Amino acid sequence: MDRIREFINDYLYQILIGLVSVIVIFMFVIGGMFISRGGQSGSHDDQAVIESAGSTSEMASTASSTVPDQPKQVASGSNQQMYVDVKGAVKNPGVYQVSANMRVVDAIELAGGYNRSADKNKINLAQKLTDQQVIYVPIRGEKATPVTSTMSPATSETPADGAAQSATASEESTAGSSAQINLNTADKTKLQELTGIGDKKADQIIAYRQAHGQFKNIEELKEVPGFGDKTFANLKSSICV
Repeated sequence: MDRIREFINDYLYQILIGLVSVIVIFMFVIGGMFISRGGQSGSHDDQAVIESAGSTSEMASTASSTVPDQPKQVASGSNQQMYVDVKGAVKNPGVYQVSANMRVVDAIELAGGYNRSADKNKINLAQKLTDQQVIYVPIRGEKATPVTSTMSPATSETPADGAAQSATASEESTAGSSAQINLNTADKTKLQELTGIGDKKADQIIAYRQAHGQFKNIEELKEVPGFGDKTFANLKSSICV
């Protein structure tokens, strides 16, 4: 026992230092293991985030590739430029540039509107405009049939020349056939002045005109339901376009 005590007394300091060293080394080892595990866990988490982001990007790319292309809008012909010749009882008669979606009332406004002598009741303001159309506003008391006709454009004519020729042709036709009824401008009452045209047939002419536009020629009347060759033969000397 005395030897043990002497040994402890002689080597106590060295023993304490050794124990402390062992404890410190143990702590370092344990701490290193935790740090290593934490780093590996963080690396796995980062990798998972990267893989998740890549997967999301691929899904978005796949989804966008499956969406059909949106149809491109095709421009309509509503802005097509045309020319009309406005004549008669308006403030500024002349040739005006118009669009395909405009109507007779718009052309009259371009010409400055009616003058004081205009007969507003003898013209179809709702009629659509066509290229080289002649719009004639009659004077109050005038017996001639209002002119709102169209001439087919020729390839060698300018719009203004075509409109002028259309005006001349229409005026000559009106002067030579003042007693004729214009199928394009006559209202229901006027149409019933024709021989054999009653209330029903007048409605059929107006319905055809609203569905197909103005008559291109008087022969087109035979395309109206109820109007055959015999009826047309009886009317052709009394009608015009």
